[in-house]
Amino acid sequence: MTTNICPAISHGLTGLGGWPDHGEQELAMSPSSHGQTPAQPPRGFPPSIQGPAVWSAEDDVLSQPPALELGQAGIAEIEQALKHFLGLGLDGNEVSNENFPLPILGSQLRDCAVNIHRGSGICVVRGLAPEKHSAEDNTIIFLGLASYIGDQRGMQNAKGAMLSHVYESKFWTVPRAKRHGIHTNKGLPFHNDMGCEILAIHIRNCAAQGGQTSVASAAAVYNALMRIQPWAVHVLAEPKWPIQISTRPGAAPFVLGPLLGFQSGNLVMSVDPGRIGPHPAMEAGRIPGLLPAQKLALALVQDTAAAQQIRLPTQQGDMIFINNWSVLHAREPYEDSDSATRHLVRLWLRNSELSWEVPKTMKTPWEASFGTKAKKIVNKQYPVAPMPEYVEPKFSNGSAAFVIESDEGE
Repeated sequence: MTTNICPAISHGLTGLGGWPDHGEQELAMSPSSHGQTPAQPPRGFPPSIQGPAVWSAEDDVLSQPPALELGQAGIAEIEQALKHFLGLGLDGNEVSNENFPLPILGSQLRDCAVNIHRGSGICVVRGLAPEKHSAEDNTIIFLGLASYIGDQRGMQNAKGAMLSHVYESKFWTVPRAKRHGIHTNKGLPFHNDMGCEILAIHIRNCAAQGGQTSVASAAAVYNALMRIQPWAVHVLAEPKWPIQISTRPGAAPFVLGPLLGFQSGNLVMSVDPGRIGPHPAMEAGRIPGLLPAQKLALALVQDTAAAQQIRLPTQQGDMIFINNWSVLHAREPYEDSDSATRHLVRLWLRNSELSWEVPKTMKTPWEASFGTKAKKIVNKQYPVAPMPEYVEPKFSNGSAAFVIESDEGE
């Protein structure tokens, strides 16, 4: 089998998604509204984070993210589990670790889940060959392996979609400017998928050039900001950020909350620049604008994450599992060709045993994906292939697709 390694591009990530490349002099400025730069962390936060969740390219702690190499025995076990599931005559949405049995590999995947929650926050499963299976069987395999990482799946839009295809078709007629960011070939800034606990991605195919995913430890970003710009940590932790939640007439279009929390010994970060502050599709004034200190704090997150980043050396067939509370991720722009079209499948997961406690002030996006209302949606959708025709969404500027309360959904 010829391994299709996802190619990189030469330039870096700083400034992706419209964020400027800030000079040292500008970043050293502390907003006058905060007066003297606070040397102490916000109340309830530690001066610094220690442990395996802290890593960067500089200290070489995680120069290569943990990878579970399947090998022939692991592949054979997966093929047998697929055959077993198909023999049960169940629908694809019924895949679980009980009907997708992996006697040996299952234990290794559970170890990955522990590392995701208590270690580096990242695990890569390598060795699958998606070209050998149909779209339906690839979906079952993805759901089957993912069920050992997280036993609950999160809803990704208001219509009940449980899978998203991160993909761009050359046949779509809707201009890129009117599509969601994941459905273009543009770069995406560092962000978290707001409301998601474990981000799971299956790489079905790579771009002809670019499209590489980079990751950054939220704890490393926190530590760096506490050393050089502690005021920004205070701004991020303040429950004063307008987060978009609704487009329904008469409904509150936003909630105020923090982008950073510390709960039960865990640093929790939830940042998606496209979901914070006013949205261009909304009536002016419905969502307040960001304060200068907030804008600069967001820019500092981008630049600090870029300085701490590790580029994931991904290849076709990889499954990537990321702790979405503790790891930021970004995407380089890419180019497809007639023979190579970038295609990722995304799933949001929760592990009910290992799950982190999240501050109440940060739970609104989480509730939309995993809360009571989400659980009541009966017609969950598991699209096995990208949409043939693109429908222009109301919300198109977010870094990550998200559940939003509206009449139409996304």
